[in-house]
Amino acid sequence: MIPAARRCLAFAGLALMIIPAVFPAGDEPARSRPLRPGESGKVNSIPRGATSGVRLGGIEYVDAAAFGARFNLSFQDAAGNKFLLKNAGVTLAFEVDSREAAINGQRVFLGEAVRFSKGKPQLSRIDAESLLTPILRPGTGERKRPALKLIALDPGHGGKDSGKVNSRVGIYEKTAALDMAERLKKLLEAQGYRVMMTRTRDRFVELADRAEIARKAGADLFISLHYNSVEKSAHQVTGVEVFTMTPRWQHSTADVERDDDMVKVDNPGNEHDHWNTLLGYYMHRELLHDLKAPDRGFKRARWAVLRLASCPAVLIEAGYLSSDAEARKIATPAYRQQIAGAIADGVRAYAVMLNGSGVRPPN
Repeated sequence: MIPAARRCLAFAGLALMIIPAVFPAGDEPARSRPLRPGESGKVNSIPRGATSGVRLGGIEYVDAAAFGARFNLSFQDAAGNKFLLKNAGVTLAFEVDSREAAINGQRVFLGEAVRFSKGKPQLSRIDAESLLTPILRPGTGERKRPALKLIALDPGHGGKDSGKVNSRVGIYEKTAALDMAERLKKLLEAQGYRVMMTRTRDRFVELADRAEIARKAGADLFISLHYNSVEKSAHQVTGVEVFTMTPRWQHSTADVERDDDMVKVDNPGNEHDHWNTLLGYYMHRELLHDLKAPDRGFKRARWAVLRLASCPAVLIEAGYLSSDAEARKIATPAYRQQIAGAIADGVRAYAVMLNGSGVRPPN
């Protein structure tokens, strides 16, 4: 297995192909609630009998090869501690002791690091259920699929909150985000959606109020629009990243250690973990495909607009204002229009996958 093999693997450039449905009609696993740390039993779509688990550090893990076999994915050793689960249409790439993985070359972050136990690599049961299963087999174990008629756009910051600022280029996040939202609104309406915005001018809106505005309107999808920034010493960092709500009992991507109080809380946004994952994966994929931007990853966070969302929700960081080169691009109406188009493509891909069967190529 992995410790003895230590063979080489290139993660980048894996082709996107269609993965067929992997469960015969009537053979989808039954759904139960997410597993708590240290518990045994079922987790949503992964029956314990199909992938027997072990507890490692209080977290329930399942055999990676057994999990892959349920989706017709074969296990392959790779370099060092790396391994693949793959078939002709999809490749999942992992590394033991790492939270970073790739799905068809697209960067995703697990809630728990992959572990090695009893001679086999192990995936956390919640990652297998809440991250991988929705992407491989949308709708597995879900009682119903969300509607998609009214979309809430949330331009970040506003008023007294300028957000990120690049004074060298002369661009404010609050202004660029609002302009991007206005452009996206027109594109989504042209697709036939009704669209609302949490702010339509330069005004401050509390974070909790943004989710509440969307809830009261009966939104079916919530998209929070932002631009990123890092410290001056890392001003060359560029690219896009996408966030969805952190599943219950896991820590967020940026957390070095688990916050035991936070992981126990059952937030409103966790009602949509399955569909959040599907939305986030395809939104991230379309942004990467359309913008040809560096891949900063599909990640998880417990930010207020995601935590309090009453529908599937995503937060998009569409570029780095701390990079002068990227900020200059974002400052142009043409590039903001391109970003809006990529997000609209992400909504279109998500809509297709609401009734789809698994990983598909970009348009």
